Amino acid sequence: MRRHYKAFILDLDGCVYVGDRLTPGSDRAIERLKEVGVKIMYLTNNSGHTSEEYCDKLRRLGVECVEDQILTSGEVAATYIMENSGRSKILAITGRGFKEYCRRIGHTLIPVERWSEAEYVVVGLDREVDYRKLRAGLRAILKGARFVATNTDKTYPTPSGLDPGAGAIVAALRESSGVEPTVIGKPSRIIMEAALRKLGMSPDEVLVVGDRFETDVLAGKNIGADTALVLTGVSRREDLVGLPPNLRPTYVAENLLRLVEIVYA
Repeated sequence: MRRHYKAFILDLDGCVYVGDRLTPGSDRAIERLKEVGVKIMYLTNNSGHTSEEYCDKLRRLGVECVEDQILTSGEVAATYIMENSGRSKILAITGRGFKEYCRRIGHTLIPVERWSEAEYVVVGLDREVDYRKLRAGLRAILKGARFVATNTDKTYPTPSGLDPGAGAIVAALRESSGVEPTVIGKPSRIIMEAALRKLGMSPDEVLVVGDRFETDVLAGKNIGADTALVLTGVSRREDLVGLPPNLRPTYVAENLLRLVEIVYA
């Protein structure tokens, strides 16, 4: 088993922290990775914040980082649309982070009452979603707007339990429109290839780490990288029973610190 990776691609929610608390030993794990010369990229499906905001949060929690270490599904989604269609008119049913990247890149954000102008409907975790937004999104998609999901996570880990994730909102529009979205976030190759390009590395040089089989582990598998599941978020050890090969991680650890101890014993 290979034990020397040039980089760890780390999930944030459920892996490094849950809510406003670090998972047990994650700060020490990150320090250990730095000591052994392993690069770290934080890769999050959450499109609600910018890389600067995530970096500020990590610093508040006692983890040093720079903004270039963080890549969000919101940033990748805005870039993906630019690369494929140029500056576009977007109806965004998402959090603020994706919208901020749209403004920086030069996309136009369309209000719900002007849904007929939308060239793209982009859906992520929107804690203010309502029927009016869903209706506008549906009508825009049926009129021909391209349907993009920042991610399809069914749930979102919080200190008090699981909340509905972006996937619940995406499912409402997918079922009502009959249109499958282009998914940007994990497990899509789109965000994983963006992360590899940013690192300047190949899949066999990285370890993809997260707390969910169906997103983080599958994302790593989809690019041919080694994977690790930490048990501080959504997936549990009992979930390993009967897992198909495409979801079985290279490593399983109670938390990020224990994973680093296993890999760099």
